[in-house]
Amino acid sequence: MIRTIAALLALGISGSTGIAAEANHHTIIATGEYTITIDSSEAPDLCGWVETKLKPVVTEWYPKLVEMLPSEGYEAPKQFSITLDKDAKGVAFAGGGKITCAVDWFRKNLEGEAVGAVVHEMVHIVQNYGWGRRNTPEVERKRTPGWITEGIPDYIRWFLYEPETKGAEITQRNLARAKYDGNYRISVNFINWVVEKHDRDIVRKINAAARAAKYSDELWKEYTGKTVEELGAEWKEMHESRLKAADEKKE
Repeated sequence: MIRTIAALLALGISGSTGIAAEANHHTIIATGEYTITIDSSEAPDLCGWVETKLKPVVTEWYPKLVEMLPSEGYEAPKQFSITLDKDAKGVAFAGGGKITCAVDWFRKNLEGEAVGAVVHEMVHIVQNYGWGRRNTPEVERKRTPGWITEGIPDYIRWFLYEPETKGAEITQRNLARAKYDGNYRISVNFINWVVEKHDRDIVRKINAAARAAKYSDELWKEYTGKTVEELGAEWKEMHESRLKAADEKKE
């Protein structure tokens, strides 16, 4: 991989936007100051999908994600890799400067959720919540709850990257489970509601606190004037009223 990057540098394209080179099923994207390697050597049949579907989104969206989620003293990773792993289970996961994608799941979802799943994991690369725990030993370090860690990537995915899919809706089917800290798609519906009704900048603020290992539920009251429990109750009541009215219309 180092030799391939060196070849790109020799050609003078390292600072270009969206330029990629392919060698042995490795796609190297040089977009501005970022270099992203996509390794499809274990799934050569997916090279076409990587080239036409995944590469353009990675090229466009990684710099966007970095811009969306800044914080004082922090620099997002300038290099990371995306690996299609034939032995990986589940969907995808991020860690150690690498996104691992489960080939079996991706093959079944190329026309559906595959690209969005990578966008979600790229947000984790940018979040880098371990940074605060490593770099602020002088403060009381707090672990961020899972509904925030996963909620921010899913908020960006479902409401900014692919809002047309309506992948995080509250319906009669999941209303009973609708809690602000319900995780993933339920929590992101709550986060989006807070963004629209109370604070357009809350995602950046909450992410910055989490990255600095300073997240606490008290921040919601500081930023919106209401506790997270009060916001959660208001959000759920809104959905209950909305769904009730929709049902009455049908009668």
